[in-house]
Amino acid sequence: MVAWFIMEATLAKPEVWEHWREAKQLALVATFEDSITGTRVKNFCRLLSRHLGQKCRLIEHVWLFSTFRLPDLQQIAAEEASTADAVIISVHQARGLSDEVKRWIELWMERKGNRTAILLALLDPAFEGQPDSVRAYLQGVASRGNMKFVVESTPAPEIE
Repeated sequence: MVAWFIMEATLAKPEVWEHWREAKQLALVATFEDSITGTRVKNFCRLLSRHLGQKCRLIEHVWLFSTFRLPDLQQIAAEEASTADAVIISVHQARGLSDEVKRWIELWMERKGNRTAILLALLDPAFEGQPDSVRAYLQGVASRGNMKFVVESTPAPEIE
């Protein structure tokens, strides 16, 4: 229940989402680490779709981190991300981002150009260790790409 409340609060931030309410189509690319982080993405996309209503078509491209081990799939995902309105990265902070994911991010950034986009990080709540390393890295990516950066730290979702 807490996770839904937090996501509802994110969707209500007018400076981030307001311009999407009038859109007829919204493209997003979501990447995730495992079934738990994938469920977090699924729940967020479901909530976003409901929030946008039926006038806006949500186009979702979803990638599991492990697929980035294959260079051809990494290239395809980078191309999709370069034209997306939002890129969602859902990860366990304790594990960090693998080299394959970082390479995908760099490919995406090379292709992105000046396109306006939002980078949304869906992270676990704070934990023992270095909780800000993933956040700091993604903040730097957003800054380099001139993107709005939004972070949500939520408890692990219930898998349906």
